[in-house]
Amino acid sequence: MQDKKYAFVSGSTKGIGKAIGLKLLNDNYHVIFNYSNSEVGAKLLKDELDNDFKGQYEIIKADLSQLEKVDEIVTRIKEMVPQLDVLVFNTGLTDRAPFGTIEADNWMRVFNANLNVPFFLMQGLTPHMAVNGNLIFMGSMLGNIPHSASIAYGVSKSAIHALVANMVKFLSEDKIRINAIAPGFVDTDWQKEKPDWLREKIKGKVALKRFAHEDEVAGLCQHIIQNQYLTGQVIQMDGGYCYE
Repeated sequence: MQDKKYAFVSGSTKGIGKAIGLKLLNDNYHVIFNYSNSEVGAKLLKDELDNDFKGQYEIIKADLSQLEKVDEIVTRIKEMVPQLDVLVFNTGLTDRAPFGTIEADNWMRVFNANLNVPFFLMQGLTPHMAVNGNLIFMGSMLGNIPHSASIAYGVSKSAIHALVANMVKFLSEDKIRINAIAPGFVDTDWQKEKPDWLREKIKGKVALKRFAHEDEVAGLCQHIIQNQYLTGQVIQMDGGYCYE
């Protein structure tokens, strides 16, 4: 019988994170899901998972935009599972304030959630990772293309891509692989809130003329985990987007 495997997915009670968590559950991982404030979302996820995966998952509340909470979260995760085989950083924040009006606190909150907290969680949890483990960061197409409406979002996602490349040499000795997915426009709640005219305008700039499905991003995450020769890569999944 195959040894049990364990995963932690941040920002995972809905959207891409939830889709990734479900893939992992179906691949027989024990999954720790995470949310920061949506009690309703966490309850709905629990009700859904208890039908088929009772005893195979945990859901923890933790605000991953707060640097001061890192040590506490690391300790909680280490107490919950004997090791980690997969660690997915999916939490993301944005700030749409235009240049000239951006406030330092909001800038730092975006960087803490998107980059700083994931880095220090990675640093704290890497010693708890199994040999041949996987670290996967959720970057963004907008970290590669200077077209983000949010400067803090675009720059922090660019920094994630650079972090992945820089971390390869520090993790390779333990055979831990690290990669990032850089999605384009995915049909999450975030995108569904956009007015119809804007959604159609975006689709017009995508070769496939549609948004990605959450499950398609999760499928790429699954492929990265299964492909033993992928490390240090930022895989852009944008449907053929042209920002011009």
